[in-house]
Amino acid sequence: MNEVKFSVFARIVSCLLLCCMLLSLAACGGNVPADTTSPADEVTDAPITEAATTVKQYVAPDLYYDSADFNILVTAPVSNGVNPFAYSDSQLVLDNAVYMRNTAVEEELGVNINVIYEYGDGIGAKRVAADAKTQDGAYDALLINSYDVASLAHQDYLADLYENDRLDLSMSYWDQAANTQLTINEKLYFTTGDISFNDKEYTFSVMFNKELAKEKGIADLYALVDAGKWTFDAFAESSRKVSEDLNGDDVMDSRDRYGLVLWDDTILPMLAASDVRILTLNDGVPELTLNNEVTIDIIERFVGLASENCSINFQHMTGGVSWQDMFTKNQALFLLEYFKALPYFRDTKLDYGLLPFPKYNEQQEEYLSGISVWHTSFYALPEFAKDPEFSGAVTESLAAHSETLVTPAYYEKTLVGRYVSDEESGAVLDTIFDNRVFDLGLYYKTGGLNSMLIVMLRNKQSDFASQYASKANAAKLQLDQLKDKFGID
Repeated sequence: MNEVKFSVFARIVSCLLLCCMLLSLAACGGNVPADTTSPADEVTDAPITEAATTVKQYVAPDLYYDSADFNILVTAPVSNGVNPFAYSDSQLVLDNAVYMRNTAVEEELGVNINVIYEYGDGIGAKRVAADAKTQDGAYDALLINSYDVASLAHQDYLADLYENDRLDLSMSYWDQAANTQLTINEKLYFTTGDISFNDKEYTFSVMFNKELAKEKGIADLYALVDAGKWTFDAFAESSRKVSEDLNGDDVMDSRDRYGLVLWDDTILPMLAASDVRILTLNDGVPELTLNNEVTIDIIERFVGLASENCSINFQHMTGGVSWQDMFTKNQALFLLEYFKALPYFRDTKLDYGLLPFPKYNEQQEEYLSGISVWHTSFYALPEFAKDPEFSGAVTESLAAHSETLVTPAYYEKTLVGRYVSDEESGAVLDTIFDNRVFDLGLYYKTGGLNSMLIVMLRNKQSDFASQYASKANAAKLQLDQLKDKFGID
């Protein structure tokens, strides 16, 4: 078989393989969990192969870049951060989906996708700022930690995504809630969507031990969620039903049992769940909205609950038992964590479920979900990219193919298929992802209020009024600077 015929044959085979993958994923449609009794849910139907192909042209059909390199800088504060553009030669469904997405884009547009991964506190801001100064155009796209990406936007190192003609941010594969909540004065410098599951992995949930809940006579928690009665009061009441000195040494540490295991940063998603934000957009104009009665009330009650014997903060506990082992060994009713923690519990005997963070009260219409600000990254384009059209075209193709390939693999075959064992938790995932909160005041560190809140929980301080007063002037000054940067009088 000559080279030309072999190339045609390879494309036909690869097309068939990709179509089979698409049909397999489409068959999982809706939000019904996969059959977790099947071994196929633990691994993919087949390992990564060298075959993949274009299934649809998502940008102008005349675009083809003749093997041009597309360089994505992905950064994280920790070495094991979530990189949604890299894959390994494994049997995991998600690895296969990322590979097939990348290859489909490469063949569609004639590009080579190169992923540059670096980790360290502030590394994203340093790398992009250095590239902006030299204007070498080292990066065509970015997936940068939230603090860094906000800092870069403020310094004019990022491009306004609305101005890129190759991007259609109204499409379903872009997160419309993120677009709305991150747009200031009709300018959007970073966002998310199907193109990245990083922010999904770092979305918070209340994980609960079903066996312990049953043992303590706790009401059907899923029923509470469905009835709109899963409120902070219900959450606190259930937490207080579990507090046991298991070893009888009169010292409550990680060797004992608790209703609630939490950590410093969880005060932020708890406030988000009560519809509290540092900055709220009013017709695209950011306003300081943290100082209100709901904030004062929820901080007082949450810090109070965290100070009781039914709660333990795993960042500051003693006893030598890890928070992972505490949860798997029936030492905790509730654990406040993001979804990236779920693999710790998969191969254990723990029967656990997922809940959204509780509403402030029953009058609040929706369950709202926060993300881990320090870990989460957003997608952006550098202002000094060598070819903005190139950056936009490849980005749009990545986003579109992600909706078809990567998101179903992540949601239906990874979260539901591998880590969630009950239908109720699958439905909860819809609730969580449909109502996420993106608070610009956290990312821009307005007045240092984000750190102030974290320290309050760490030190078990509930006097919000005095703490806020010490930060108010700095917050107002930084808000004015932010408005000025976005051209707001």
